[in-house]
Amino acid sequence: MTLVWYLQRLRAMSAGEVVHRVKERLGRWNEAGKLRRVAGQKWDARCLEVPRLPWRERVPPELGKQLAADAEKLISGEWQLFGWKSVAVGAPPCWHRDATLGVVVDPEIPARKLDHRHLEHDADARAIWEINRWNEVTRLAMHSALNGDEQAIRTAQIWLEDWCERNTPGRGINWTSPLEAALRLMNYCWFDAIVRGCCDGELVQRQDALTARIVPAHAWWIWKRRSFGSSANNHLIGELSALVMATARWPGLEKMTCAAKEVKELLEGEILRQFATDGGNLEQALHYHLFAWEMCWHAGLAAGGYKPEVMERLTRAAQYFVDAVEAPESWDFGDSDDAQVLPLTLRRMNAAAEFRGWFLNRAEGATLRFWLGEPPRGIKAAMRGQWLTYDESGQALWRDARWTVRADASALGLGSMASHGHLDALHVSLWYEQHALVIDPGTGAYYGNAALRAKLAAWEAHNGPVPVSGRATPRRMGAFLWADHHEKPGLAVHEEICVMSLESEGESVRRAVHATHDLVEICDEVGAEQSYVITWQLGPGWRVEQERPRGFVCRHAEAIPAGVTFNGDGIESCEVVECEASPHFRERVMTQALRVTFRGTMTTVWRKCG
Repeated sequence: MTLVWYLQRLRAMSAGEVVHRVKERLGRWNEAGKLRRVAGQKWDARCLEVPRLPWRERVPPELGKQLAADAEKLISGEWQLFGWKSVAVGAPPCWHRDATLGVVVDPEIPARKLDHRHLEHDADARAIWEINRWNEVTRLAMHSALNGDEQAIRTAQIWLEDWCERNTPGRGINWTSPLEAALRLMNYCWFDAIVRGCCDGELVQRQDALTARIVPAHAWWIWKRRSFGSSANNHLIGELSALVMATARWPGLEKMTCAAKEVKELLEGEILRQFATDGGNLEQALHYHLFAWEMCWHAGLAAGGYKPEVMERLTRAAQYFVDAVEAPESWDFGDSDDAQVLPLTLRRMNAAAEFRGWFLNRAEGATLRFWLGEPPRGIKAAMRGQWLTYDESGQALWRDARWTVRADASALGLGSMASHGHLDALHVSLWYEQHALVIDPGTGAYYGNAALRAKLAAWEAHNGPVPVSGRATPRRMGAFLWADHHEKPGLAVHEEICVMSLESEGESVRRAVHATHDLVEICDEVGAEQSYVITWQLGPGWRVEQERPRGFVCRHAEAIPAGVTFNGDGIESCEVVECEASPHFRERVMTQALRVTFRGTMTTVWRKCG
């Protein structure tokens, strides 16, 4: 890391956090030895029925078939990273290999000496961690339980034994992130419950040995290395959720790690801190909203529920997700790495739609209802044809049968780092005839392609008006570190018009959005002192044709054409350009965009052609 990064990172910390981090760093020198002692320590491994597994008679018809198809590919070593990218990982997998590049990270390097942000040959830690979260072994166990294939569970146990042999606690990249350990532990809770539910003596005996090798070391390390201070975002929620689940399943862990009551209270505090009172997640990243919510929900089920205030906040968060997400072509705002907590959906690629269906008690959520039971009560689809605003979270939504409009007037992100935020203030996303028409361009990558990550998060990648000369702030100082945050934009609805405003670097920008069944009209006011640019980036599948100087037709193979016109005396140029976008983590595509330069006031009108 550069000196500038370290200086900015220090500025993001309080004095108490700096002291805590120094002590934590010093404690890592003998961490590997402590982990070995914990792993060899005798403990009360008796377990309770947490999580509670569903009855096999209620299996949705499609689920058994999908699990069998998934298991066949997994056992052959063909896995799908991030839900979309097919790679050969081996059977058992090579646990230290970035399967997208073929780069292997030395598993014997002490974890404290590894900088997972900068690996050799541009390997991406996130790609390596993807196969180490144990979603796939849980998926194999699910297949085994529902389809009667005990060999699949034996294969999964062999893989976990191999993982333990090749991932000495305290060594290698898989012992650098407490969140990654937490995701493994959450999956192992389910895996262990499914294996023991099969009532096979040989499997259970093998499972006892695995549990002794895995659970104490993971739980102890997560508790000791849990996130804190300026880093306490969704990572801390995940770490505490894993500990709630583990201590609920194995009460004997409390003597080795923490009291179940204490960790549950800490988690409840984080839920109230990280989810706004209107339900939005303050990280300002829609994917992480669901990711954090799901971890909290699993922990709540394991702990027998939360206090009323926390349950109300999680219910509002579920309602927010239902209102804010558009599926299946979601195009989330903020960061997204297509992570999943547990492999509970029918198809991972359709997770957003399935969770939305579960929240609304619709057929799309049948698989989640099978695994998780009933969703939070009272979640409803919003009234059509009206603006719905989340003032604290800074989002406004409008829907009818033809259009979905999502307007962003949010702060940059959570806390002093705003780790997962993008420069998307005043951005408007449009869906037309259920297809993503105007998009937020996505995330791209984290560590493996820093240039693409910076490009897709920039002001210029979003469609809020930006000076042609650009903006100097906020500044990205690292993969998850922003400096000089912008002020939270204004947001209000007046007479069915959503009005957003941004003050930045001495400039004032105002955007008004009016939506009806026939059209979406967006009026931008920027002043006449300098030229501004707006880039309307279209979703994949849309092609643009120019009809007249300021009028264009957007065509899609599966939708009625949409037209767009630009109106205003200060328009200087309109052009069709090609821009990069990332529909999924580590996926890059080129899409068309309309780039308009103007001064003063400009109105953009989107409507159905004809």
